[in-house]
Amino acid sequence: MVDGMTHPPTTPDLPLVRSSVGATQPMETILAAAAGSTLPGGQEEAFAPPCEIPLADQSGRPLGPRAMRTRARILEATVSLLEQKSMRDLRVIDIARSIGSSPATFYQYFKDVNDVVLELATEVSEFTPDMIELIHGDWTGRAGHERGLRLANLVTDYWDRYKAILRVRNNAADEGDPAFKVVRLKAMLPMVTAFAEVIEAAHRESGTEESESSEFEGGRIRPLSGAMFMFTALESMAIHHEIFEVRFGPMGEGRDALVETIATMLQATLTSKR
Repeated sequence: MVDGMTHPPTTPDLPLVRSSVGATQPMETILAAAAGSTLPGGQEEAFAPPCEIPLADQSGRPLGPRAMRTRARILEATVSLLEQKSMRDLRVIDIARSIGSSPATFYQYFKDVNDVVLELATEVSEFTPDMIELIHGDWTGRAGHERGLRLANLVTDYWDRYKAILRVRNNAADEGDPAFKVVRLKAMLPMVTAFAEVIEAAHRESGTEESESSEFEGGRIRPLSGAMFMFTALESMAIHHEIFEVRFGPMGEGRDALVETIATMLQATLTSKR
């Protein structure tokens, strides 16, 4: 289990897709198309605001305290095993043995290995409210740069803590697993939407006046494209920062330098007037 949770936390005050900015309203459709997923067969429900659903076993019976503990042990064991092997190599019997039980016990709570890993991926994907709160703020001046530093460090720490699960989630999504694609998109949407809204707000504040300078000042930063760029940059930094630290740390380009650079890029993009 993740941090002793028995089910994904709810975030009722943080809808997955904000609607205050018209350009970002169809975010699910745009990102699903970008990921090659059309969200068929009722998968749109995965984007609905989360709600409290009592946990049940595979037969539909609600879980009591003892069953909840057993289920939590299965999840915790799976996390530990994912740090040692890939999901493809992980077997139900491996998980059962690690908790001193049998496959029959496992099957009371989960259908297969994919099912238990998907549950873990769903849980850790809900841990983003602090990131969203940081994005929706003032990005100007020194305080804006400090905001970028906090966000970059928060994302990196999040990946360091849950990398075994997040790595499997991303790999399964990249390989085309529809369930993992939906979970990954659901995790991306709040951050991408927030970034897009901040960029669009900066554009609105700049007005429509053309610059009097004759020099080329660069192209436009479009809200959705800029948002995807920043999300991808943050995730890539979080995934690879340890390798980067080993390779370039002796040259003065370790994690701190990487975080500062990402924070500077975030601030420049989010405060751009074009």
